[in-house]
Amino acid sequence: MKYYPVFLDVADRPCLVVGGGDVAARKLESLLEAGAKPTVVSPRAVDAIERLAAQGRIRLLRRSYQASDLDGMCLAYAATDDDQLHARIASEARTAGVLLNVVDRPQWCDFIVPSIARRGDLVVAVSTSGQSPAMARRIRRDIEAGLVPEYEEAITLFSRLRRFLSRRGWSFERRREIFERLLDADLLSSLRRADSVAVDRLLREHTGEAISAASLERD
Repeated sequence: MKYYPVFLDVADRPCLVVGGGDVAARKLESLLEAGAKPTVVSPRAVDAIERLAAQGRIRLLRRSYQASDLDGMCLAYAATDDDQLHARIASEARTAGVLLNVVDRPQWCDFIVPSIARRGDLVVAVSTSGQSPAMARRIRRDIEAGLVPEYEEAITLFSRLRRFLSRRGWSFERRREIFERLLDADLLSSLRRADSVAVDRLLREHTGEAISAASLERD
């Protein structure tokens, strides 16, 4: 099966988790990290989920799943031990137009969750199309080792530079050319050495603007 890779913005959007075990708790962690507003439906819940409910971070419905639980949801997870229930949720989610992930059951999944390596705003996702999560985790660990700190610093710098150049009417194509030239011109090495003089020189040289990393941060 082939999947379309995409990053979803679920901030402040309702998401459903059916199940109250440890796997469901892990799904909640990732949803909360992304700013979602999760609802959990389960007659019983592990302590981690109960704590989140007590803190007001999630809505916990201590009962069995109902089809109406899907109403208005952005996406849903099913993480129970009942494959008959999973099949039902899959059918009802498809009818409701809600994207569903059934944990460890790719035949019922509309989407799968990749193994994630994160460094600030830098996110690298690795997937084996649901065939081997263990291999995805191994590849992710190998990639993580190469995510050096200057990558995150460059992303922050480029975000500020993009806003600066956009306000001055620079086109997307022109901005992209500048970013590529900066990367080809040893910007990452300068960031690695914490050589602010070299970084500022490169910024001025390749943009033609009287700017510096510090001025972009203040801008």
